[in-house]
Amino acid sequence: MAETDDFDFQLEFLQPVLREDRQQFTQRTCPSCYLRDLNSLARTNRVWHKAANTAMYTKPLVFTNKEHGKLPKLNIKGTSRLKLLRKTLRDNLGLGRRVRELHLVDFQALYLNASIEREEIANSVASLVMACPSLERLVGFHAPFAHGFDRLSYALSTRTCLKERVWMLTDREDEFGEDDELTSGHYIRECDPTERFLDLNSKHRFLSTLILDQEPEPSSTPLNYRAVVGTFKGFPYLRHLSVSGLSETSFTNLALNAIPDNLQSLRLEDLPGVTEKGIQRFAASPQAISIRKLTLMDMNITNLATIASILSPHFASLQRFTLVQDAPPMLDGARTMPKFRSHSLRYIHWELRSEASPLPALTLPTSVDSSCSFAISEPMCCTATSILADAIKNRALPSLRRIRIPHDPQGIIQSLCKPLATALLPSDTSKFANALRPSPTNQYSMQLDEPNTPNTPRTKHFSYSVMSTLRVDSKSNSPTSPAFSPNATEFALTPLRSRLAAQSRILIARKEAAMTFRIFDPEGKKRLDKTVGDYVGSVSSKISYHLKPDDGLSEQSEWITGIDDLLYGDRVQDAAGEQAPVRIRGPCGHIFDGGMRRGRITVKSLF
Repeated sequence: MAETDDFDFQLEFLQPVLREDRQQFTQRTCPSCYLRDLNSLARTNRVWHKAANTAMYTKPLVFTNKEHGKLPKLNIKGTSRLKLLRKTLRDNLGLGRRVRELHLVDFQALYLNASIEREEIANSVASLVMACPSLERLVGFHAPFAHGFDRLSYALSTRTCLKERVWMLTDREDEFGEDDELTSGHYIRECDPTERFLDLNSKHRFLSTLILDQEPEPSSTPLNYRAVVGTFKGFPYLRHLSVSGLSETSFTNLALNAIPDNLQSLRLEDLPGVTEKGIQRFAASPQAISIRKLTLMDMNITNLATIASILSPHFASLQRFTLVQDAPPMLDGARTMPKFRSHSLRYIHWELRSEASPLPALTLPTSVDSSCSFAISEPMCCTATSILADAIKNRALPSLRRIRIPHDPQGIIQSLCKPLATALLPSDTSKFANALRPSPTNQYSMQLDEPNTPNTPRTKHFSYSVMSTLRVDSKSNSPTSPAFSPNATEFALTPLRSRLAAQSRILIARKEAAMTFRIFDPEGKKRLDKTVGDYVGSVSSKISYHLKPDDGLSEQSEWITGIDDLLYGDRVQDAAGEQAPVRIRGPCGHIFDGGMRRGRITVKSLF
């Protein structure tokens, strides 16, 4: 009895420490060292063994590994640890019942780099899933579903405690065997893609997070309305839903209005079957009352009345709103100007790509101690952004505390937020300082490297040139005349570009005199004559002007976490054009995924 009480006391003391250590270990050490420390703690005594095992096996971390002499020889390199864990869980059923989450951090990259071994890798993961009867989440590994039978989808369908499910829908391979020829012309329920999809989702009563993503290519076997709505009806506890890429027949206005009640997060992306009338009808429905986070990406909203129906009292619980599309919404013949009004909204991401302005021009310094100056020519803002600015001015969004607007023409929103001392990050300033290089053609050139990601495929870098003498102390042009001009018409819309635009407004404002201090001595002689520059923003504002991308993303990548980030993570293209994970060596000597230090992108990052 005394030992049990001592265990309960130590476990109560240890679990918060281990939980905090688990959340912070990616910034302090590598995962292998973290597991080694837990294993050492488990060997201390029996009491600590129980506590450490609880921490290790509740959310086990499984990594790929290099071949070792003591490990079994396998057909697929790197899966030894996975199969050893599977053997441990099969031999000890108590440990298997403890597992709630499987973190297969490296196996997604192993799967993507494989060719004929992909099915075997997925089958190995499926066998590990079958050894965890109480599994709630499979983190870090997402295989496509081709509307046929595969062991991983079946294994996940049998986990009745599952709380998170990611469906990466892809087209079915056109392979027909003798059985298909014999059954042609006859309906067989087991071969119906709709019935199969419903069966795979029929046992997840406690599911809270659902991701439905369809590949961009047209599918020959798309989900129909019955499959989508029938799936929703089986998830009474669904709280977070993301739907992207489904065809206009798969996800329609009726499907949108069939989502479960009490939904907290909703993400809709590239859904041609959902019209603006459908969104307005959903905004007036009871389902909208519980929505706290709403994301609309590439939904092609053209009517400002649709946005006004969202930023209205109908969404009584809305705290975060994200709008991303190319063209701005218009009035569309409305007689009255719509108004945005929300008492609960705390954060907004407002990204209208058509409002992107040219990269601010750079003027060379007149001396070594001078700082570089910017000159920027921005277009007028659209009506939608003007209405948003009016809502902030008129305090129609009283709870708003942070706004992120990548394309802010003339800084209309920046002028309503808290003033920034600088809009650049330390990494931006170092890149900017190293970007100036003299060229043989009597010019200075500046290159801002940009990643080649699926969301920014047009250019790989910016290149700007200025005609000038090569002397550092030479006299520059007028501060208002651009010395650097872009020589390319295409550009990638990245956070670095937006930060440069915001910084240019700050520097231009500082050149304008806000107040002048003059001090005279008793004899009337001027002792001090100093002019203080102006600033951009409102000191009394409670709104922060946010210029960083979502957590886990690179500082020079896209703004919003997407499905591709969930699948590919931190991957770059090698010389052969292949996608390869970023690997770094930690201070301990271990080589691991570079994304682990910033925090790997998970399903929660999408909401």
